[in-house]
Amino acid sequence: MDNTWSLNVRLGWIVGLAIAVVLIAATVGLVIGAVVTPLSFRVFLMGIGAFITLGLTARVLYQLWGLVNANYELDRNALTINWGPVAHQIPMGSVREVFSGSKLADLRVRPSLRWPGYFVGLGKATVAASVAEEAPIGNTILDPVLFYGTGRPQNHVVVRTEGIAYAISPDDVERFLVALRERLEMGPTQEVEERSTRPAFLEWAFWRDRWSTSMLSAAVLALIALVGVLTWRYPYLPSEIALRFTPSGEPLLLGDPRRIFYFAFLGTAFVLINGVGGLLFYRRERPIAYFLWSGLLASLGGLWAAAVSILLMNGN
Repeated sequence: MDNTWSLNVRLGWIVGLAIAVVLIAATVGLVIGAVVTPLSFRVFLMGIGAFITLGLTARVLYQLWGLVNANYELDRNALTINWGPVAHQIPMGSVREVFSGSKLADLRVRPSLRWPGYFVGLGKATVAASVAEEAPIGNTILDPVLFYGTGRPQNHVVVRTEGIAYAISPDDVERFLVALRERLEMGPTQEVEERSTRPAFLEWAFWRDRWSTSMLSAAVLALIALVGVLTWRYPYLPSEIALRFTPSGEPLLLGDPRRIFYFAFLGTAFVLINGVGGLLFYRRERPIAYFLWSGLLASLGGLWAAAVSILLMNGN
């Protein structure tokens, strides 16, 4: 009996690759546009756009990697969904029902990056009582439903356990269903646990620490906003700006207006040093990480105050 079942990934691969090429072209175009355009807020927006398209490119390529390395493994003990670095093991003893995705109604899938030939996501749906053996009256709500397939949800095979449903799309659905039912009838030879694995960095405790993620996110957003303000005001600055002032407000040090971007360079250095340093200390010495990130926010606050003060004093 076949143990490994493939998917039809051709459409998803072609469309995903086309999306990646378009995003790469957009990134290159935005970078070139930012280089040849005089420094202004428009350049800032181009830079933000380039980072966004570059991030989307990385996301699409990551998903394509998962797609081309996807398959379903089936034996008497478990059904395993392999999707790149992600794997879900479903014990045969925990399977309650197997039915067609066409039975799903009121399907709601969380927003995520999908395209024709690639349908991966988390959602919920209802299934008619005639299918749900444990609901003789009314409909059963399936929440959550994990989709790992390439076709439309209606063409998926839904495997329901006690707490979750998995929707998959093997290339040869009929043969797969026959093999799955044969193994269910034979019964498992040993007990295995229902488990999911994913890349190790997604399991870091940092992602579940709201205080840490909030501090780092606030720091990055403060730096981005500072760069935005500097690029917005730069074209309106005089040929020489006052960088230091006497207590009475008289200019004490004049310089090139481009020196205003020293604040952005310093902010970037602070984010890299304190941000990365905090991450290195986080696992073993969490208080040190909090100290570094708190200091980072204080430093960025000081840069903001100094930059705004200089901009206001040199305003037209």
